[in-house]
Amino acid sequence: MNIKKSLPLYSILLTLLLFTFQHLSTLPPNALKIDVPENQFSAERAFETLKVLLKENQPHPVGSPLNKKIKERLIQEFERLKIEYEVQRTWACATRFSTCAEVENLIGIIPGKEELPYLALMAHYDSVPMAPGAGDDGAGVVAILEAARVLKLDAPYKHPIMLLLTDAEEGGLIGAEAFFNQHPLAKKVGIVLNVEGSGTSGGSMVFRTSDKNELLLNSLSHDHDHPYGFSLSKEIFKRMPNDTDFSVAERANIPGMDFAFVGERNHYHTPNDNIENLDIRTIQHHGENILSASKELLSADWNEMGEESVYLGSTYGFWSQWKSSYSLYILIFSLVLLSTSMLRSTLDFKSVSIAVLLSPLTFLTTVLFGILSFYSLSLLSGNIVSWPGIDWPYRLLLIGSACLGLILGSTVSKRYSQEHEMIYGVWIFWSLLALLTTLFLPDAANLFLLPLLFASSLILISTFLKDQHKLVFLLSTLIVALPSTLGLIFALEQSQGYKLVIAVLPFAGLYAMLISPFLFSMNMKNAFLIIGLPTLIALFAGSNMNLYTEERPQHVNIHFFENIDNDRSYFHLSGNYKNVTASDPEPLIEPLDSFVEVIDKKDLVSFAPDYQFRYWSESLSSGWEGPLISSSESLEKNSIDVNIRSSRSASRIILLLPQDSKLNSFEIGSVKRKPSLSSSGYFKGFYVIYLNGIYDKETVIKLNFEEYERGIEGYLLDISTELPEHLAELYEKRSGIFSPVHRGDQAMLIKKIEL
Repeated sequence: MNIKKSLPLYSILLTLLLFTFQHLSTLPPNALKIDVPENQFSAERAFETLKVLLKENQPHPVGSPLNKKIKERLIQEFERLKIEYEVQRTWACATRFSTCAEVENLIGIIPGKEELPYLALMAHYDSVPMAPGAGDDGAGVVAILEAARVLKLDAPYKHPIMLLLTDAEEGGLIGAEAFFNQHPLAKKVGIVLNVEGSGTSGGSMVFRTSDKNELLLNSLSHDHDHPYGFSLSKEIFKRMPNDTDFSVAERANIPGMDFAFVGERNHYHTPNDNIENLDIRTIQHHGENILSASKELLSADWNEMGEESVYLGSTYGFWSQWKSSYSLYILIFSLVLLSTSMLRSTLDFKSVSIAVLLSPLTFLTTVLFGILSFYSLSLLSGNIVSWPGIDWPYRLLLIGSACLGLILGSTVSKRYSQEHEMIYGVWIFWSLLALLTTLFLPDAANLFLLPLLFASSLILISTFLKDQHKLVFLLSTLIVALPSTLGLIFALEQSQGYKLVIAVLPFAGLYAMLISPFLFSMNMKNAFLIIGLPTLIALFAGSNMNLYTEERPQHVNIHFFENIDNDRSYFHLSGNYKNVTASDPEPLIEPLDSFVEVIDKKDLVSFAPDYQFRYWSESLSSGWEGPLISSSESLEKNSIDVNIRSSRSASRIILLLPQDSKLNSFEIGSVKRKPSLSSSGYFKGFYVIYLNGIYDKETVIKLNFEEYERGIEGYLLDISTELPEHLAELYEKRSGIFSPVHRGDQAMLIKKIEL
């Protein structure tokens, strides 16, 4: 057999084998049964607890009657486990926005041997208004309770343990803000392990850590069979608007780790985030992470947290980490190996230089073909959907278009270079990427450095082999490179959907660049035709099929607006993650499009006449009374006290005051805050105060102005997830392959006020 001619086949088979192996190694461990020894974490035990906590399998946002019931059930769990506890009941507000709520945090204590800082195990027990919250964050709550049961068997430890179950995380991390900013025990917390969920399945990964994380990572990887995570996610999270309760602990300068899973993220913040869809193996993985890290940390000295480390796991089931300061040395050592290989080879500098210049070509053609295919899909279908219920037309389109780009790039490259030259070229170019990430994105550097170290070592060894064996041997350079490239794609696809396909394609492009030298002997014309046909079929299918299912529906919220002052009412259908003014809104599909105007835009809210909505229709009045408000002058100059209450037990009230009111601050409970001035969206030009979890409570807010004069005009918005009865037909049709998401359906009563 001609090895050179068979090299494309070897490379493809190796890729498929490695990808399968890598994917299997990242799956969560099997769930342990209830009857395992008591000193082991059992996901089935935790799952039984979850079924009791969430037996209604319904949403339970902050302040709701069901959230209070779940709080009482959690208290019963503390009592069953014989864990001392207290309830922190207080008003608090989010850091980023003027979003406030009265929260009820649960704080359980397992005493330690010494008066040392606490190890805090943290999760939130509230949900968004549209989701039962089995994954986000019921799985985290019961994982902590089951872990606490196991830990308590060997208590006391050197350090005490705190179980911190926060409220109102979904409203803006408000419960965490209440604890870390108001509770005296917050100053005694030394390390936080936060447990989150962003889907209903997948491995529990180390989503991010505090900067000085050497001790933390060592505790996790010690005697733990399934550690999983990428320091890349920490680098990404720094640049994203997303948050978890861990962010509040970080702002309080408390070190720790943030665990999360992202599988089946289509279910995230929807009614499908329920007990039936939750993968029990994910709970097992959460528990193993918590136990492994906790047992080590509880007996450790925390005076020195160590240096910042980068981490990568799992690479075929193996965990790797090193100090960030070592990255530059690893890079230099790898470059020395690569340079030594160059000196030992018979390749001339000019040939390798051409190969280096050609190396990014395959990367670019792979990415560009992928982008082109998805833009074509957008053109043919009206717009690409973000979270299709049927993956494979999209997945096949992604794979096929990437392969077409790979073939095109390889076809051009082989005209100007040979296999050996290109192998050196791609790894020299890879070295440049490693240098850039090491200098500017240090938490992502290991994605490039680990493959480079492995590949440069193998390339040097190859210089001692006979020519006929070199190419096959050099195929092994792909082994460590695949988890860093293709190995991340499935997780990115699951967590980001196809709207961010541009985030997925670069990893495909990187692997395409590395594998391209081994495809030079392939019949490129035949390969292009063979791969092009299924790619076109995927494009056609994705453009014409109804790609939603009941298990993975299209996300559509119903928003009802009623102006109390003029009795005008409208409803609006909001697509998945849509800006309602977007020029390319996600198209509605039958039968919902028959309920609304699909072309004309209209201003629906009186406080923002320039804000245009798509997919709207006039509506009957709800018959509801608007929110109630009264004010009285405070004892302090330029201050007034405002009493606010919903007449229909709405979950949320928003107070809008114009910028020229010169609102300086507001006070609610014991909290005093600067108001948020909105610069975009509905509320542009208004000071905005959000009150979450109101329901039947009367709320008093003290407003402090720079200079108060009677007659300040504003708006009061009363918002609930309960829709008017006359929208029953629309609500019924919005079922099956449609689903609300995040805050979901909203009925907003708008009332003009004067203070």
